[in-house]
Amino acid sequence: MLAEIGIFDKVAAKAIQAPAIVLHSYRSGAILSKMELVPYVQDKYGAPYLVIHRADLRRILFEEAEARGAQVRLGVKIDIGKTSLADGVLHLANGEEIHADLVIGADGLQSTCRGALFPQLNPLRSTARIVNRTIIDTKAMESSQLNNLVLTPNIHAWLGPRSMAICYLLKGAYNVVLTRPAGDEPDFLGPRPADIEELRCFFRDWDPQLQNLVEIGHKFQKWTLLELDEPLGSWVHSDGKFILIGDAAHPSLPYLAQGAAIGFESALVLAILLSKATHSTQIPKLLQQYYILCQPRAAQVVQASKKMGDIWSMPDGALQTERDRQFLTEIPPSIGYPNPLEDPFFQNWLWGFDVKKAAEEVSAMYPI
Repeated sequence: MLAEIGIFDKVAAKAIQAPAIVLHSYRSGAILSKMELVPYVQDKYGAPYLVIHRADLRRILFEEAEARGAQVRLGVKIDIGKTSLADGVLHLANGEEIHADLVIGADGLQSTCRGALFPQLNPLRSTARIVNRTIIDTKAMESSQLNNLVLTPNIHAWLGPRSMAICYLLKGAYNVVLTRPAGDEPDFLGPRPADIEELRCFFRDWDPQLQNLVEIGHKFQKWTLLELDEPLGSWVHSDGKFILIGDAAHPSLPYLAQGAAIGFESALVLAILLSKATHSTQIPKLLQQYYILCQPRAAQVVQASKKMGDIWSMPDGALQTERDRQFLTEIPPSIGYPNPLEDPFFQNWLWGFDVKKAAEEVSAMYPI
Protein backbone atom coordinates (compact mmCIF):
# COMPACT_ATOMS: atom_id res chain seq x y z
CA MET A 1 0.00 0.00 0.00
CA LEU A 2 2.79 2.42 0.83
CA ALA A 3 4.36 1.74 -2.57
CA GLU A 4 0.98 2.28 -4.21
CA ILE A 5 0.77 5.82 -2.84
CA GLY A 6 4.45 6.53 -3.52
CA ILE A 7 5.88 6.81 0.00
CA PHE A 8 7.37 3.38 0.68
CA ASP A 9 11.00 4.47 0.26
CA LYS A 10 10.53 7.44 2.57
CA VAL A 11 8.89 5.27 5.22
CA ALA A 12 11.52 2.54 4.92
CA ALA A 13 14.28 5.12 5.41
CA LYS A 14 12.80 6.07 8.80
CA ALA A 15 11.80 2.57 9.86
CA ILE A 16 13.38 -0.50 11.41
CA GLN A 17 12.97 -3.93 9.83
CA ALA A 18 12.46 -6.22 12.81
CA PRO A 19 14.03 -9.67 12.30
CA ALA A 20 11.58 -11.50 14.59
CA ILE A 21 8.83 -11.27 17.20
CA VAL A 22 9.98 -12.94 20.42
CA LEU A 23 7.53 -13.84 23.20
CA HIS A 24 8.87 -14.31 26.74
CA SER A 25 7.64 -15.75 30.01
CA TYR A 26 7.23 -12.73 32.26
CA ARG A 27 9.11 -14.13 35.28
CA SER A 28 12.08 -15.98 33.84
CA GLY A 29 12.32 -14.31 30.46
CA ALA A 30 12.41 -17.76 28.84
CA ILE A 31 11.45 -17.69 25.17
CA LEU A 32 8.00 -19.12 24.52
CA SER A 33 7.88 -18.41 20.80
CA LYS A 34 9.98 -16.78 18.11
CA MET A 35 8.33 -15.74 14.87
CA GLU A 36 10.90 -15.11 12.15
CA LEU A 37 9.97 -12.10 10.02
CA VAL A 38 13.06 -11.81 7.78
CA PRO A 39 13.05 -12.87 5.00
CA TYR A 40 9.71 -14.65 5.45
CA VAL A 41 7.32 -11.68 5.30
CA GLN A 42 9.04 -10.09 2.30
CA ASP A 43 9.17 -13.39 0.41
CA LYS A 44 5.55 -14.37 1.10
CA TYR A 45 3.76 -11.02 0.98
CA GLY A 46 6.03 -8.84 -1.13
CA ALA A 47 6.81 -6.24 1.55
CA PRO A 48 8.83 -6.18 4.79
CA TYR A 49 7.51 -5.89 8.35
CA LEU A 50 8.52 -2.35 9.34
CA VAL A 51 8.42 -0.52 12.68
CA ILE A 52 8.30 3.29 12.60
CA HIS A 53 7.75 6.07 15.09
CA ARG A 54 4.28 7.57 14.69
CA ALA A 55 5.73 11.10 14.51
CA ASP A 56 7.97 10.14 11.58
CA LEU A 57 5.06 8.53 9.73
CA ARG A 58 2.85 11.56 10.27
CA ARG A 59 5.59 13.89 9.05
CA ILE A 60 6.04 11.86 5.86
CA LEU A 61 2.29 11.86 5.19
CA PHE A 62 2.01 15.58 5.93
CA GLU A 63 4.88 16.53 3.62
CA GLU A 64 3.59 14.25 0.84
CA ALA A 65 0.08 15.69 1.11
CA GLU A 66 1.37 19.26 0.86
CA ALA A 67 3.63 18.32 -2.07
CA ARG A 68 0.55 17.04 -3.90
CA GLY A 69 -1.40 20.23 -3.34
CA ALA A 70 -3.32 19.55 -0.14
CA GLN A 71 -4.01 22.58 2.02
CA VAL A 72 -3.38 21.73 5.66
CA ARG A 73 -4.84 23.94 8.36
CA LEU A 74 -3.85 23.28 11.97
CA GLY A 75 -5.67 24.26 15.15
CA VAL A 76 -9.08 24.43 13.46
CA LYS A 77 -12.09 23.73 15.67
CA ILE A 78 -15.45 22.62 14.27
CA ASP A 79 -18.76 23.78 15.69
CA ILE A 80 -20.64 20.50 15.42
CA GLY A 81 -23.93 22.07 16.49
CA LYS A 82 -24.00 24.27 13.39
CA THR A 83 -22.45 21.75 11.00
CA SER A 84 -24.69 20.02 8.44
CA LEU A 85 -23.56 16.48 7.67
CA ALA A 86 -26.39 16.03 5.18
CA ASP A 87 -25.23 19.01 3.10
CA GLY A 88 -21.49 18.51 3.51
CA VAL A 89 -21.10 21.84 5.30
CA LEU A 90 -18.60 22.34 8.11
CA HIS A 91 -19.12 25.30 10.41
CA LEU A 92 -15.88 26.35 12.07
CA ALA A 93 -15.63 27.88 15.52
CA ASN A 94 -14.39 31.14 13.97
CA GLY A 95 -17.64 31.47 11.96
CA GLU A 96 -16.23 30.25 8.63
CA GLU A 97 -18.18 27.70 6.59
CA ILE A 98 -16.60 25.06 4.34
CA HIS A 99 -18.76 23.41 1.66
CA ALA A 100 -17.67 20.05 0.22
CA ASP A 101 -18.91 17.21 -1.97
CA LEU A 102 -17.58 14.88 0.73
CA VAL A 103 -16.40 15.35 4.32
CA ILE A 104 -14.15 12.59 5.68
CA GLY A 105 -13.97 12.32 9.46
CA ALA A 106 -10.52 10.92 10.27
CA ASP A 107 -10.05 12.42 13.73
CA GLY A 108 -9.07 9.37 15.73
CA LEU A 109 -10.23 7.58 18.85
CA GLN A 110 -11.70 10.63 20.57
CA SER A 111 -13.53 11.61 17.38
CA THR A 112 -15.68 14.72 17.26
CA CYS A 113 -16.98 13.57 13.88
CA ARG A 114 -18.16 10.25 15.34
CA GLY A 115 -20.15 12.18 17.92
CA ALA A 116 -21.76 14.21 15.15
CA LEU A 117 -22.77 11.11 13.16
CA PHE A 118 -23.89 9.18 16.25
CA PRO A 119 -25.04 11.77 18.81
CA GLN A 120 -26.80 9.11 20.92
CA LEU A 121 -23.80 6.77 21.04
CA ASN A 122 -22.47 5.95 24.49
CA PRO A 123 -19.01 7.41 25.15
CA LEU A 124 -15.77 5.49 25.12
CA ARG A 125 -15.43 3.00 27.93
CA SER A 126 -12.45 1.92 29.95
CA THR A 127 -10.84 -1.49 29.48
CA ALA A 128 -9.73 -1.25 33.14
CA ARG A 129 -6.12 -1.20 31.95
CA ILE A 130 -3.43 1.45 32.02
CA VAL A 131 -0.78 1.88 29.32
CA ASN A 132 2.66 3.13 30.41
CA ARG A 133 5.08 4.19 27.70
CA THR A 134 8.54 5.67 27.41
CA ILE A 135 11.19 6.21 24.74
CA ILE A 136 14.79 5.40 25.68
CA ASP A 137 17.76 6.93 23.86
CA THR A 138 19.68 3.95 22.50
CA LYS A 139 22.95 5.54 23.65
CA ALA A 140 21.84 4.83 27.22
CA MET A 141 21.66 1.12 26.35
CA GLU A 142 25.00 0.73 24.56
CA SER A 143 27.14 0.10 27.64
CA SER A 144 24.63 -2.07 29.47
CA GLN A 145 23.32 -5.61 29.29
CA LEU A 146 20.46 -4.20 27.20
CA ASN A 147 22.69 -3.51 24.19
CA ASN A 148 21.66 -6.84 22.64
CA LEU A 149 18.14 -5.42 22.21
CA VAL A 150 19.63 -2.73 19.95
CA LEU A 151 22.12 -4.89 18.07
CA THR A 152 19.42 -7.42 17.13
CA PRO A 153 16.26 -5.32 16.86
CA ASN A 154 13.65 -7.99 17.46
CA ILE A 155 10.22 -7.08 18.80
CA HIS A 156 10.03 -8.45 22.36
CA ALA A 157 6.89 -9.19 24.38
CA TRP A 158 6.67 -10.37 27.97
CA LEU A 159 3.33 -12.05 28.72
CA GLY A 160 2.14 -11.58 32.29
CA PRO A 161 -1.08 -11.98 34.30
CA ARG A 162 -3.51 -9.26 33.17
CA SER A 163 -0.47 -7.35 31.95
CA MET A 164 2.26 -7.39 29.33
CA ALA A 165 5.26 -5.51 28.00
CA ILE A 166 5.99 -4.80 24.33
CA CYS A 167 9.42 -3.39 23.46
CA TYR A 168 11.10 -2.64 20.14
CA LEU A 169 13.70 -0.50 18.43
CA LEU A 170 12.90 2.69 16.55
CA LYS A 171 15.35 4.93 14.69
CA GLY A 172 17.69 6.12 17.46
CA ALA A 173 15.32 5.18 20.27
CA TYR A 174 13.86 2.19 22.08
CA ASN A 175 10.13 2.02 22.68
CA VAL A 176 8.84 0.43 25.91
CA VAL A 177 5.09 -0.09 26.34
CA LEU A 178 3.72 -1.62 29.54
CA THR A 179 0.07 -2.58 30.00
CA ARG A 180 -1.25 -3.31 33.49
CA PRO A 181 -4.53 -3.32 35.44
CA ALA A 182 -5.91 0.10 36.33
CA GLY A 183 -6.84 -1.01 39.84
CA ASP A 184 -8.57 1.81 41.71
CA GLU A 185 -7.12 4.50 39.46
CA PRO A 186 -9.88 6.62 37.83
CA ASP A 187 -10.13 6.78 34.04
CA PHE A 188 -8.43 9.69 32.31
CA LEU A 189 -7.85 10.86 28.74
CA GLY A 190 -4.48 11.69 27.30
CA PRO A 191 -1.00 11.04 28.67
CA ARG A 192 0.20 12.14 32.08
CA PRO A 193 3.40 11.38 34.02
CA ALA A 194 3.54 7.91 35.57
CA ASP A 195 4.85 7.07 39.03
CA ILE A 196 8.12 5.21 38.47
CA GLU A 197 8.04 3.71 41.97
CA GLU A 198 4.62 2.27 41.20
CA LEU A 199 5.98 0.67 38.03
CA ARG A 200 9.03 -0.72 39.83
CA CYS A 201 6.74 -2.26 42.41
CA PHE A 202 4.37 -3.78 39.87
CA PHE A 203 7.13 -5.33 37.71
CA ARG A 204 9.48 -6.28 40.56
CA ASP A 205 9.04 -10.04 39.98
CA TRP A 206 9.41 -9.87 36.19
CA ASP A 207 12.38 -10.79 34.00
CA PRO A 208 15.44 -8.76 35.16
CA GLN A 209 15.96 -7.55 31.59
CA LEU A 210 12.55 -5.89 31.61
CA GLN A 211 13.20 -4.44 35.05
CA ASN A 212 16.39 -2.89 33.65
CA LEU A 213 14.37 -1.27 30.88
CA VAL A 214 12.01 0.20 33.47
CA GLU A 215 15.00 1.61 35.38
CA ILE A 216 16.64 3.19 32.34
CA GLY A 217 13.37 4.48 30.89
CA HIS A 218 12.32 6.18 34.10
CA LYS A 219 10.26 8.96 32.49
CA PHE A 220 7.08 7.08 31.65
CA GLN A 221 3.77 8.53 30.50
CA LYS A 222 0.47 6.77 31.20
CA TRP A 223 -3.13 6.79 29.99
CA THR A 224 -6.30 4.73 30.28
CA LEU A 225 -6.78 2.21 27.49
CA LEU A 226 -10.21 2.94 26.00
CA GLU A 227 -12.51 1.24 23.51
CA LEU A 228 -15.90 1.90 21.95
CA ASP A 229 -18.76 1.06 24.28
CA GLU A 230 -20.74 -0.51 21.42
CA PRO A 231 -20.28 -1.16 17.68
CA LEU A 232 -21.11 1.70 15.33
CA GLY A 233 -23.83 1.67 12.75
CA SER A 234 -22.94 2.69 9.21
CA TRP A 235 -19.86 4.89 8.89
CA VAL A 236 -21.62 6.66 6.00
CA HIS A 237 -24.21 9.38 6.53
CA SER A 238 -27.50 8.56 4.81
CA ASP A 239 -27.19 11.55 2.48
CA GLY A 240 -23.76 10.41 1.26
CA LYS A 241 -21.71 13.53 2.00
CA PHE A 242 -20.04 12.49 5.22
CA ILE A 243 -18.11 9.38 6.31
CA LEU A 244 -15.84 8.14 9.06
CA ILE A 245 -12.50 6.42 8.49
CA GLY A 246 -9.64 5.05 10.58
CA ASP A 247 -9.87 5.08 14.37
CA ALA A 248 -12.87 7.39 14.16
CA ALA A 249 -14.76 4.49 12.58
CA HIS A 250 -13.05 1.36 13.91
CA PRO A 251 -10.67 2.01 16.83
CA SER A 252 -8.67 -1.05 17.77
CA LEU A 253 -6.85 -2.03 20.93
CA PRO A 254 -3.09 -2.06 20.32
CA TYR A 255 -2.24 -5.74 20.86
CA LEU A 256 -2.34 -6.85 17.21
CA ALA A 257 -0.47 -3.68 16.13
CA GLN A 258 -2.66 -3.33 13.03
CA GLY A 259 -4.68 -0.19 13.77
CA ALA A 260 -2.70 2.07 11.45
CA ALA A 261 -2.46 -0.63 8.77
CA ILE A 262 -6.22 -1.15 8.62
CA GLY A 263 -6.67 2.62 8.46
CA PHE A 264 -4.32 2.77 5.47
CA GLU A 265 -6.29 -0.05 3.86
CA SER A 266 -9.58 1.81 4.27
CA ALA A 267 -8.07 5.03 2.90
CA LEU A 268 -6.68 3.29 -0.19
CA VAL A 269 -9.99 1.51 -0.82
CA LEU A 270 -11.79 4.84 -0.58
CA ALA A 271 -9.32 6.52 -2.93
CA ILE A 272 -9.63 3.75 -5.54
CA LEU A 273 -13.42 3.84 -5.44
CA LEU A 274 -13.71 7.62 -5.53
CA SER A 275 -11.40 7.71 -8.55
CA LYS A 276 -14.19 6.02 -10.50
CA ALA A 277 -16.61 8.91 -10.00
CA THR A 278 -17.36 11.07 -13.01
CA HIS A 279 -19.93 13.20 -11.16
CA SER A 280 -20.54 14.10 -7.52
CA THR A 281 -23.94 12.38 -7.65
CA GLN A 282 -22.12 9.04 -7.83
CA ILE A 283 -20.31 9.55 -4.53
CA PRO A 284 -23.05 8.14 -2.24
CA LYS A 285 -23.03 4.76 -4.02
CA LEU A 286 -19.23 4.66 -3.96
CA LEU A 287 -19.30 5.29 -0.22
CA GLN A 288 -21.64 2.34 0.24
CA GLN A 289 -19.13 0.18 -1.66
CA TYR A 290 -16.41 1.42 0.70
CA TYR A 291 -18.47 0.50 3.75
CA ILE A 292 -19.52 -2.91 2.41
CA LEU A 293 -15.87 -3.84 1.81
CA CYS A 294 -14.11 -2.25 4.78
CA GLN A 295 -16.52 -2.62 7.70
CA PRO A 296 -16.49 -6.45 8.08
CA ARG A 297 -12.72 -6.61 7.74
CA ALA A 298 -12.10 -3.81 10.24
CA ALA A 299 -14.54 -5.38 12.70
CA GLN A 300 -12.66 -8.68 12.53
CA VAL A 301 -9.32 -6.95 13.13
CA VAL A 302 -10.78 -5.14 16.16
CA GLN A 303 -12.09 -8.40 17.63
CA ALA A 304 -8.85 -10.27 16.88
CA SER A 305 -6.80 -7.62 18.64
CA LYS A 306 -9.04 -7.72 21.70
CA LYS A 307 -8.85 -11.53 21.80
CA MET A 308 -5.07 -11.44 21.40
CA GLY A 309 -4.80 -9.11 24.38
CA ASP A 310 -6.84 -11.49 26.49
CA ILE A 311 -4.75 -14.52 25.47
CA TRP A 312 -1.42 -12.80 26.00
CA SER A 313 -2.38 -11.49 29.45
CA MET A 314 -3.96 -14.62 30.95
CA PRO A 315 -3.69 -14.96 34.73
CA ASP A 316 -1.34 -17.66 35.95
CA GLY A 317 -3.09 -21.01 35.97
CA ALA A 318 -4.23 -23.93 33.86
CA LEU A 319 -5.22 -21.87 30.79
CA GLN A 320 -1.94 -19.98 30.83
CA THR A 321 -0.02 -23.26 31.16
CA GLU A 322 -1.88 -24.70 28.16
CA ARG A 323 -1.22 -21.52 26.16
CA ASP A 324 2.49 -21.78 26.88
CA ARG A 325 2.47 -25.47 25.95
CA GLN A 326 1.00 -24.56 22.56
CA PHE A 327 3.64 -21.89 22.05
CA LEU A 328 6.43 -24.33 22.80
CA THR A 329 5.19 -27.48 21.05
CA GLU A 330 2.97 -26.52 18.08
CA ILE A 331 5.71 -26.18 15.47
CA PRO A 332 4.85 -25.23 12.81
CA PRO A 333 1.88 -23.26 14.16
CA SER A 334 -1.60 -24.37 13.13
CA ILE A 335 -5.02 -22.69 13.02
CA GLY A 336 -5.90 -21.37 16.48
CA TYR A 337 -2.27 -20.81 17.53
CA PRO A 338 -2.12 -18.33 20.46
CA ASN A 339 -0.12 -15.82 18.41
CA PRO A 340 -2.64 -14.83 15.69
CA LEU A 341 0.16 -13.42 13.54
CA GLU A 342 1.52 -16.98 13.23
CA ASP A 343 -1.86 -18.61 12.72
CA PRO A 344 -1.47 -19.57 9.02
CA PHE A 345 -5.12 -18.90 8.13
CA PHE A 346 -5.43 -15.58 9.97
CA GLN A 347 -2.00 -14.37 8.88
CA ASN A 348 -2.78 -14.90 5.22
CA TRP A 349 -6.17 -13.21 5.63
CA LEU A 350 -4.54 -10.24 7.36
CA TRP A 351 -1.31 -9.70 5.42
CA GLY A 352 -2.29 -11.27 2.10
CA PHE A 353 -5.21 -8.90 1.45
CA ASP A 354 -5.05 -7.34 -2.03
CA VAL A 355 -6.61 -3.89 -1.62
CA LYS A 356 -6.78 -3.03 -5.32
CA LYS A 357 -8.28 -6.38 -6.27
CA ALA A 358 -10.87 -6.21 -3.48
CA ALA A 359 -11.85 -2.65 -4.44
CA GLU A 360 -12.32 -3.65 -8.07
CA GLU A 361 -14.42 -6.67 -7.03
CA VAL A 362 -16.78 -4.66 -4.83
CA SER A 363 -17.07 -2.05 -7.57
CA ALA A 364 -18.13 -4.72 -10.05
CA MET A 365 -20.63 -6.25 -7.61
CA TYR A 366 -22.36 -2.93 -6.83
CA PRO A 367 -22.07 -0.80 -9.98
CA ILE A 368 -22.79 2.92 -9.71
